[in-house]
Amino acid sequence: MVIETDILKFLALSYTFILFVILFDRKMEIGLWKELAVNSILSLIQLIGIGAILIFLLKFNSKLMTLSIIIVMNFNASWIALSRFKLKSYEKNKIFCLIFLTILIVTLTVMGPLLSIGFVTFKPTKIIPMCGIIVAGGMRALSLSFNFYKARLGDLEDFIVSLAAIGASDMKIFSIIFKEILKNATIPMRDMMKAAGIVHIPGIMVGLLMAGTFPLKAAIIQFTVLSSMLFEYTLVPTMFMLLWINIFGLKIETV
Repeated sequence: MVIETDILKFLALSYTFILFVILFDRKMEIGLWKELAVNSILSLIQLIGIGAILIFLLKFNSKLMTLSIIIVMNFNASWIALSRFKLKSYEKNKIFCLIFLTILIVTLTVMGPLLSIGFVTFKPTKIIPMCGIIVAGGMRALSLSFNFYKARLGDLEDFIVSLAAIGASDMKIFSIIFKEILKNATIPMRDMMKAAGIVHIPGIMVGLLMAGTFPLKAAIIQFTVLSSMLFEYTLVPTMFMLLWINIFGLKIETV
């Protein structure tokens, strides 16, 4: 009964924060309140849903089902990242497959060592949250990369056309803005690592501390998570874009 009362208190406080933001949005006529309201409901439903799924997986302890959930998470992340890919010269289904493959490969590359040293186990409550953090990092990095690339394409269109006219390869042309794309894509992760411990205590460490974990151990675990996320933020856009340009070529379109 106490637990149920606490849950209601937490929900009430959560929606108080959300309601404040929605009322502020309405007052300022920003135009995001409907999206915020819908997303808050969807977020709650999705989180409760994954909680119920974890209970189910713990009961049956099926590795196949656990893998299925991870694949579904990867699929959803790829779909969301694809929504940020605004270049119309490329077939969306092929780009989606490349996004999915890239996030999956890099995530497996990260999770392999973490499993091998015992940082996580294949227990659903361990591996699914960790995979979610890593997959989400790749998704965000790609979304930022796509937005930045689209914007820079317009700025450099004449220059790119001039390089193409003198016979420069697609990869040579693309390399001009690749470093800028990667710098832009990793800004959130670099800022997070810079601020960790002096501006905020990251979420994983907060959860561990609230669960009674020894502070130094919680700090090392959080640092390992941040390092894994940095790897994902860097490798996912790098791998995707190199494969993208090599397979489909660089196509210039009016922005």
